Amino acid sequence: MTSNFNLKAHSRNTLGSADSRRARKAGVIPAVIHTKDGSNLNITVDAKDFEHQYLKGNVLTTSVQIDLDGKKISAITHKVEVDPVTDRPIHVDFIPFEKNQKIKVQAKVKFVGQDKSPGIKRGGFLHVVLRRVSILCNSNSIPEAIEVDISSSRVGAKIRSESLKLPEGAEFAKKNNFIVASILGRGSKEDDDKAAAAEGGAAPAAAGAKAPAAGDKKEAAKPAAAKPAAKK
Repeated sequence: MTSNFNLKAHSRNTLGSADSRRARKAGVIPAVIHTKDGSNLNITVDAKDFEHQYLKGNVLTTSVQIDLDGKKISAITHKVEVDPVTDRPIHVDFIPFEKNQKIKVQAKVKFVGQDKSPGIKRGGFLHVVLRRVSILCNSNSIPEAIEVDISSSRVGAKIRSESLKLPEGAEFAKKNNFIVASILGRGSKEDDDKAAAAEGGAAPAAAGAKAPAAGDKKEAAKPAAAKPAAKK
């Protein structure tokens, strides 16, 4: 089920970095509502209200009802710029949508079954390539997360996008079958035993003993010449 929250906004008439700093000191965050015709709406939103939703970790997949000076706008958070020191939001980009419209969202990838994965049990670890994937879905059925079951994944396994189960009617924004994660680490004990056996079969039968070459057989069979007796 798609979750949503309400956010009050006001039109922003003056732009520039100095104005943005003043806005943030006043307790609001500069933001933009991107429109199809390019006539973007520059606004400010309440910093506390937005940060409250941002800290929940699912703001990119949560529908927001923006009250812009009395006008209601349904939108999805597209991008959040944060301060490199405080990690607090300093600018937000919104994409508006209509009811039942197909929209692009950055859905979180949630890995389950790690405690059962044979690869992780043998000392491997989950290497996450993508923590979010870009999908196209109905605005009324935005998933909060897409679960990926890795309970049967072994060392060397690659989890690709085709193994992710998307909500009905949803599809990946990228069509190619891309890698989402992999299980890295040493191989299984059986693999180690096979490798050791293969190496043992290729080694000489007796360590340190060198078999004579074909051309050396006669030399090996020929007795050593006797030394002449000493003269009296």
